Amino acid sequence: MTNDEKLMVCISCGPNGEKLIERGGQLAEVLESPLYVLAVIPSGKSDIELQPRIASWQAKCSEQGATLLVKQPDHLKIPDLIAKTAKDHGITQLIIGQCGQTRWQEIMQGSIVNELLKKVEEIDLHVVSVERNDVLTPVSVGV
Repeated sequence: MTNDEKLMVCISCGPNGEKLIERGGQLAEVLESPLYVLAVIPSGKSDIELQPRIASWQAKCSEQGATLLVKQPDHLKIPDLIAKTAKDHGITQLIIGQCGQTRWQEIMQGSIVNELLKKVEEIDLHVVSVERNDVLTPVSVGV
C-alpha cells in the first residue's frame, strides 16, 4: 500500500521552529511520509542575522529527514505564500504553530488560521500549541 501523504511544517524566526520541526518529524514517521519545512523569513532581515537560525533549522531538518525551504513573502501575504508552497509541493497535511495574535489583532487584521483554511481547503491543517513542552508520542495508525 502506498501512502500519498506529504507533510509541511511552517516556521518563522520565532523561538518554536525546532520544536515544530520535531513534531512534524514525528508525525511524518508515523504516517511514513515525506516532510518539508517552510521557513518564512520576514523581508528586511539580513543574511548575517539569519545564518545561525537557518543553520539550526537545517540541522533539525537533517535529524528529521526533512527538506528545508526558505522563502520570503515579498509581495505575498504569509497565508498566500504558505498556500502556494503547499500546492506546489503536493502537501496534504500542514502543521503550524499556535498564532501569537491577540483577540484584538485577530479582529483588526484577521485570523491567519482562518485565512489558511480558506486557501488550503483540500489540505488538513494542524495547529500545534506553542505552550506544550512535551513532544508527541508516535501512535499507531490503523489501516
